[in-house]
Amino acid sequence: MHFLESPEIKARLIDIEYGDLGPEELENKIRQMYLEETGKLFEGKIDIFHSSDAKSKSIDKSYYDGTAIKISNDGQEELYVISQGTQGGEDWLYNLKSMLAGQTAEQAEAANEFVIEAKEHFQVNDIKTYGLSHSLGHNNNTVSYLAFDTFDEVFSINGAQPNYYELFQVDSKFNYAVRSEFNIRNNQEIYDIQPQRLNDFAMQYYQDKEKNIHQIISKDDPLYAASAVRGFFTLGNVTMMDTNPDTPGLRELMEEIPDDVVKNFQDLAIDFAVGSEKGGTNGGVEALLGVDLKEFEGIDGFWSGAGFYFTHSSEIDTMIRSLEEKVPTLLDKLTPITENSEEIFGSLYEAEYITKKQKDVMIEEIAIIEQELQEINETIGRNVNIRDSGNPNAVFGGDIGAGLKIYFDHVKVIMESVDRIKESGILDNLSAITDSHSISELLSVMSDGKKGYLGTDMVYTATKGEGEPIQVNISAALRMYQQSLPILEAKAAKISELEQTIHDELDKSYKDEERKVRDEIDQMEGSPGTYKFLLSKHGYYPTFMKEMKKISVHEIFPPLENNDFEEQLAELTKTVETGYVYIENYRKSIQDLFEEEEQLSQLFDLSRRI
Repeated sequence: MHFLESPEIKARLIDIEYGDLGPEELENKIRQMYLEETGKLFEGKIDIFHSSDAKSKSIDKSYYDGTAIKISNDGQEELYVISQGTQGGEDWLYNLKSMLAGQTAEQAEAANEFVIEAKEHFQVNDIKTYGLSHSLGHNNNTVSYLAFDTFDEVFSINGAQPNYYELFQVDSKFNYAVRSEFNIRNNQEIYDIQPQRLNDFAMQYYQDKEKNIHQIISKDDPLYAASAVRGFFTLGNVTMMDTNPDTPGLRELMEEIPDDVVKNFQDLAIDFAVGSEKGGTNGGVEALLGVDLKEFEGIDGFWSGAGFYFTHSSEIDTMIRSLEEKVPTLLDKLTPITENSEEIFGSLYEAEYITKKQKDVMIEEIAIIEQELQEINETIGRNVNIRDSGNPNAVFGGDIGAGLKIYFDHVKVIMESVDRIKESGILDNLSAITDSHSISELLSVMSDGKKGYLGTDMVYTATKGEGEPIQVNISAALRMYQQSLPILEAKAAKISELEQTIHDELDKSYKDEERKVRDEIDQMEGSPGTYKFLLSKHGYYPTFMKEMKKISVHEIFPPLENNDFEEQLAELTKTVETGYVYIENYRKSIQDLFEEEEQLSQLFDLSRRI
């Protein structure tokens, strides 16, 4: 039996983990959710370890983000590892390289390393380990499970599906099986296999692990739509839910994009991924064009270009030959994408994943890039004819002219287009997909009778008579009850301290001073002779021979004035009492609304013990 058994508590935990809470706060959240979902207080121990505390450099380098939670009770231990979904630009670049291109599985490998390190941290080995995830996290956990047996079970919400190209890179046994089945000699040939055949083979190959993968997916989730394209395959027990019945999803739209367009985009993504591994975004563009842009920095005209040619003729020659080889192939792949750009980016705009301005920028800049590539192709074609002429002077002038024209008129324009695409914020906008396929939206339809969810909070719905349904945020009510009572108790304690301080500092101090005076009076009356010096004003020794035989003091001690704080203390005490009454009335009102929910009263009482 799992400690965290219900899909709802798992989904809520996955969502809460995005908040990057500290260990103590996350532990309290887990205990609170457990109470709300089960009606019982979790009495066991909870230990937490975050990937940011891991020692492995590859975990940090991959941008993998996860949290390991060890739960122990009554001799039973379980490990839950939450892998976060796509968070920002770096994750989207990773998505391009891994899930689309299938060129890397660094985060899936990092997930496996993190689980190993978490077990070492908790000093456990043979422990049931469950992977919890959302979005990119499902891809990481599932690929890690399929390739390395990292988990005993995987559970996810709106997950990015595994990719058989990605698994081909990371799972050596699957790689061998594919090579044997389809008789391929190198890794690139896998992209020539008919996608449906490869999909069916992957499904068959991993079928024994399918029973341990559990998914809940919204039909409106954009990643569900994306999983229709080549490379992705869906494994496991899948529960589909419709979060927006009145709105069509993107799945049908994605299925309408021709496979050859997807393959072309995939091929470009592969080249970009390989180049960007070393040189970032510019490196990715350089890999597509075959031009090392850093070699041409500082050239600002014909004569500097001529000077550069004399010292770097081989670089000019390499650039021209590389462009001659790469540009025609690049155009073949880019042109179908350009022809379908209105449909592709128009769909993203209609689904509100990008703005109209971003849609227009993408369509315009891709068209500009295609046009520049065509002109590069024509320039190279003319230069080839000059080179074939055999005239050294013509070749010299042609190379300089072609090199400068290609670099200044076309390559720089392409890089400017890439910069404008980046500046449009489209990568950041794509991060909004986290909202579009959010856990909270899916939780909102995971209701059970009167119980539902608002964000990650539990909501109860009541209907009295023929009135409108009344929704009560039970999680918020319990938080208020749990947090308000200690505040009132602390306030009451402070009032008591104030009352005691008034007593100590005023009444007691006054009595102490009165006691000192009385002691002095007793001293004077008991030993009058010692106060003979007080008679010195009547004369001095030796002529003055009087004696002090008796002193009698008539004392009056007026009462302490302005020390009555009873009224102020009563007012302060009343505010505490009013707070208690308000909270208890609030609790009673909720319990009256849901009088048939017998455990509700217990929830309020138990919440104070967390």
